[in-house]
Amino acid sequence: MPRILTPRDAEPLVAAGDLDIVDVREPDEWVSGHVPGARSVPLAELRDAPRDKVRGERVLFVCARGMRSLTAAKLAEQAGLVEVYSLDGGTSAWADAGLPIERSPAPAREPAAAADEPEDGDAGSSCGVPEPTLDAIVGANLRELRARKGLSLDVLARQTGLGRSLLGQIENGRVSPSVGVVWKIAQAFDVPFSALLSSPQRAITRVMRGAEARRLVSPDGRFSSRALYPLNEQTPAEFYELFFAAHSREDAEAHRPGTKEILIVTAGRLELEIGGERYELAKGDAISFVADVPHSYVNHGSEDCWANLVMTYAFGARE
Repeated sequence: MPRILTPRDAEPLVAAGDLDIVDVREPDEWVSGHVPGARSVPLAELRDAPRDKVRGERVLFVCARGMRSLTAAKLAEQAGLVEVYSLDGGTSAWADAGLPIERSPAPAREPAAAADEPEDGDAGSSCGVPEPTLDAIVGANLRELRARKGLSLDVLARQTGLGRSLLGQIENGRVSPSVGVVWKIAQAFDVPFSALLSSPQRAITRVMRGAEARRLVSPDGRFSSRALYPLNEQTPAEFYELFFAAHSREDAEAHRPGTKEILIVTAGRLELEIGGERYELAKGDAISFVADVPHSYVNHGSEDCWANLVMTYAFGARE
């Protein structure tokens, strides 16, 4: 089993600089602050070739709360590495212990194959301007929605049950909101979940690279959601990839009347609790249900679970 280190146990190893520190969070999370000397290697990338992604024979894996890093450590151990560590409590515990946090520019990624790159003058070209992070997009959309409704932060805090300070930090792009937080904000404004994630752009053909995916991650890092459709486009349905860490639970509040979900498990097992009923799903199983009641996704197993989710709204509910 990988060795789990507390921040104080890990501090001298980090200071010595004789081990590889690999942060398996998403790039947007890594940019917001990381353990000094850490490299960004998202968990999805690490899964493909754990041994190739690690430098040397000693490695410390880090994430937000310690769950994804433990998964990464187990993958590295299975790939043949012997001296493998996971930071208990992740970056949050490191910061809470008063240890330094480093902030760096977004890590460079391997360029896409030439066939996938837009030609000069293509409408899909960003002209060298980096896309805004998901934090910035949610913050800008929140600010616009609040201005449109003429709501103060205090009023919005009462409507959502969220703290005024938290809402202000989200609006300024200083905090990565969890899936649950975005849902509460969307419900307060009576808008679709995607309304807070989209940035206005002209519809074009897009390749959404897994390594560059923008994910919403729960505070403990045990659940994440990735949109599998262009967020800037109006669509009749929303399509998401969901991740549930082993022994995790994600509770969802009732969505707007008429909202439906269709979910298929692609790896692992999952239990759904819907209106007091329980449904066990294995890999390949699918379920369709009306999601305007509280519901929960529970992974009781020792393996991570992945699922794809399609969400549709009642006619006119997205307007």
